[in-house]
Order: sequence, then C-alpha cells, then structure tokens
Amino acid sequence: MRTPPQDLEPAVRDPRKLRRTALILVALAVVGGLMILRAYNRKAAELADDTRPAFAHAQLLQRFKVARQDLTEDDLLHADGIVVLSPVSFEQPEGWRTTREVLDGLARHYAGDPRVRIVSLTVDPEGETAAELPGFAAELGAELPQWWVAGAEKESVLKLLAKLKTGVPPHQEGDRWVYDPSLLLIDQEGRLRKATVRMREVDGTLLNERRPVDFDFEEAADWDAEGRSKGLDKSNVETLRDMLIETIDSLLGEGAAVDGNEETDS
Repeated sequence: MRTPPQDLEPAVRDPRKLRRTALILVALAVVGGLMILRAYNRKAAELADDTRPAFAHAQLLQRFKVARQDLTEDDLLHADGIVVLSPVSFEQPEGWRTTREVLDGLARHYAGDPRVRIVSLTVDPEGETAAELPGFAAELGAELPQWWVAGAEKESVLKLLAKLKTGVPPHQEGDRWVYDPSLLLIDQEGRLRKATVRMREVDGTLLNERRPVDFDFEEAADWDAEGRSKGLDKSNVETLRDMLIETIDSLLGEGAAVDGNEETDS
C-alpha cells in the first residue's frame, strides 16, 4: 500500500543568489563578446595590411594560341612566369600612349628576365593582320622573346577579353575601336591578378579593408591632367607603375617559393 503524499511546500529561491548568477552570466557574455570583437579587429587589421596580389579571376583558358611578330604561333600563357597582357589598337596609338611608355619602362626593368613576358594583343585582328605584326613590332621596339606583338582570331580575342572582364568589351563605333586599354597581369597558373591597396577613407568614411586596383594607365594619366596628383610625392601614373612592378615582383616571389617547396619535397 502506497504511503500517502505528504504536504509539499514550494522551494524558496534566494533572490541574492539569483541576482549573482545573472550578473555572472552577463559578465561572461560581455567578456566573450569583447574577445570575439578583439579577434575580429585583429584579423581585419591583418587583412587590411595584406598587400598580396588579389585574385580577379579564378582560372584562364589553359591554352590560347596567338600569332607573333616573327610569323610563328605560340601559347599566350607563360607557365614559368608572368604575362603582362596589353590589349591595343595599333592604328589608334593615342588610345594607349601612356600605357606604351609604361611597357617600354617595364621591358627595360625586366630586361634579361625570362620570367616576365609582355604581350601586346591587337583587338582588331581582321584590320591588323598577322602580316602587319612585324612592322608594328619594329615601330614599338618590341623584341622576342620578351615582348610579343600578337594577334589571334577575332572571335577568340573577344571571348578572351570578355573572360578576363575588362571594363569595356572591344567594339567598333564607326571606323574606330573602343576598348579598355588596362594592362592585364596573368600569373604562372593562368589566373588574372591585380594590385591590392588599403582603402583608408572613402567619402569621409574610414575603411579598414583591401581593394583590388586595375592597371589603367590612361585613366591615371587623365587624373594627373586634372591635377588630382597635386601635392603628392608622385603622379598617379608613377604610383600605379610602382604598384605594377611590386605586384609582378610579389608574384615572382610566390613562384620561387613554390619551386623551392617542390625541390624540398622531391
């Protein structure tokens, strides 16, 4: 036979203990939040100071055949080094005048270094045929193996530049070509890379982030003409040129590190 239940009284909780427990939980939440915030800010600062070249495109075509100024065909990609690709219209030299000066300086800077190749690719392969490439190269002073003056089938060129996401897809307006003359930097694995800068202030708002930068020297020259480099140590063109060289050197360093690891593993 069951024992009848006794009269039970509800437990009386100590209000002081409850308040103490609540305060402890709040303190733990605040401390945890501060630790997360500090970790986030530390990581953000590390990323902001990171000036490694940005990936602007995951993967380029594995192979892209072009005709060169010696009237031979070769692969655009440079497995052992860097490709500086310059879309051009040889019949419109005024559209890439500053870019040409930068390419001249780049050729001198990396003279004798087989890891850096310059490729001036015509956006008008039907109007600027392979037979004309030797003359264009002579005018530029572009010599193999460092500086290619190249052409390919029109459809292939347009698809390539669209894949690399240049600002303005090449197209004709009347008898003139409109296109983005920005230099395209392609690394050893066929990926498009850009310079990275820390954005400190935009429209009065301080930022703590990195952003990729296009190598658009014609735009930089326009900014200089507008006086937007007034008071600075360097012109916009000079600053962008230095960023290009720093980015190339960084990529060459990445390649050297990979080669060293492969030798160690073997």
